[in-house]
Amino acid sequence: MIARGVRAVREMYELSRGLGNLRVLLVSGLVGTVAGGLLNPVMPLYLQSRGLDLQGIGLVYTAGSLVPIFLQPVMGALSDRYNRKAFVVGLSLVTSLLVPLMALFSHPLPLAAALSLKLLLARSAQPVNGALVADFAPSKKRATIFSLLDATSSLTFVVALWASAPVIRWLSTRYTFFLAGALFLVSSLLLLRLQEPAREAPKARASGGHLRTALEAVRAPLDYMRSSPRLVGLFAWQFFFAFSLNLFPIYIPLYAQQLGAPPEAVGPLVSVSWLVYAFAQPFGGRLSDALPRRNGLILAGLAGMVLMSTVLGLAGWLPAPYGLAVMVAAWALLAVPDGLHRPSAQAVVVEVAPAPERGRFLGALGACAALAQVLAPLSYGFVARNAGLSSAFLLSSGALLLSLVAMAWAPDRTAPAAVPHTPVLTPSQEPG
Repeated sequence: MIARGVRAVREMYELSRGLGNLRVLLVSGLVGTVAGGLLNPVMPLYLQSRGLDLQGIGLVYTAGSLVPIFLQPVMGALSDRYNRKAFVVGLSLVTSLLVPLMALFSHPLPLAAALSLKLLLARSAQPVNGALVADFAPSKKRATIFSLLDATSSLTFVVALWASAPVIRWLSTRYTFFLAGALFLVSSLLLLRLQEPAREAPKARASGGHLRTALEAVRAPLDYMRSSPRLVGLFAWQFFFAFSLNLFPIYIPLYAQQLGAPPEAVGPLVSVSWLVYAFAQPFGGRLSDALPRRNGLILAGLAGMVLMSTVLGLAGWLPAPYGLAVMVAAWALLAVPDGLHRPSAQAVVVEVAPAPERGRFLGALGACAALAQVLAPLSYGFVARNAGLSSAFLLSSGALLLSLVAMAWAPDRTAPAAVPHTPVLTPSQEPG
């Protein structure tokens, strides 16, 4: 796995030859991913140790998604109008400083406030980060670059997850926060090497004061859907896809334990899907860039995810030990269609977005995802409490089916021709 990760990083580095900004984003992202992977397993336990119960932890994460519903379009629109690099570097620096600050709080209220602010800023920055990557990525190999960026991040995240336990034993939880904060800070400082790209001026509606720009950005989803009815499909896909994915980080570990997995096996079981996803993505990115249109690959990938998610839900009704075996197989196979279609979906979003207001458009889509991230935990919690975990997975499968229907209505842009020097993939070159 480590060798595959090194190879993916090297391949991404070669693809970005002459594209210094993409190399800066790659290195900065990998450093930040290591920090996130170190903190991911310990964060819920740390919050509990400081006096937050499960409901309090849920409220913290919900608050981190609620404000970005309104803030993401605003941040995206302002980044179109002003310096995109300044937004990315500034938000990254603030969030990196909040991480070690959380280790200093013993009372749950300031700790919850710091974590909510970190989540709020990180999620609000997502459309600006996405627009920045899209500004730098050449159109002829856009899906390939997106897939390799995600694949290297996924593999790095898995390695960091596995390393977190020995690091925490060696340093203690508190000093692990300091280490992660230092890594986040390094990641932020690396972004200072970015060169702001030349962009088209935004449309006239961006003229006026900051308040007018912000108010117009908040209503951006409605404006886009009114101007082009087929964009309703793209915004609906974003909502339902984000809604469906929100189930897995919370309930896959609980589902595995309910079906009989020993506690020490839950972590490796969860990481299996990350690995398969990382191996599938480069293949999906190159395939997308080689096809004349991207929509067919996206629809096929979503159909595969609907099938595997349904199998995941049905596994709960199988007798032991078959239920656990089916659940593990479906969880691993779910990542194959996800990894194959996700680079195409990312590329379509960028190709559909008006270039002068790319940040505003991605922010409007991000607002739909943020709304889903608020509603999904409430919906899944209600269903799991009253009908069982299996029913929650079937609800996720229904959301994926709705995202497929929505994407079938969404606009599709013709993919550019494949890059001549991109090698043809063979099964031996791309396992999984």
